Amino acid sequence: MIDSHAADIIGFVGALTILAGFAYQTLRNAAPNLLSNGLNFLGASLLAISLMVNYNLPALALELAWAVIALLGLVRTLSVRR
Repeated sequence: MIDSHAADIIGFVGALTILAGFAYQTLRNAAPNLLSNGLNFLGASLLAISLMVNYNLPALALELAWAVIALLGLVRTLSVRR
């Protein structure tokens, strides 16, 4: 299992990843694409792992929902490219 310190580090990496994806999308004034959806999915997933160790149900639910939405965006983006 992951110890508390490692979970915090994973959580911070996840938070920074989500912020990077959001900043990329916002600063480019672009519709969500593969990179921004991928960064959002990765960041939300990493934060969810962190929250399973440092439990916080509302934050965990939020991150799981964010990951699902980003995953749907990834699937949509990849299916449009084919």
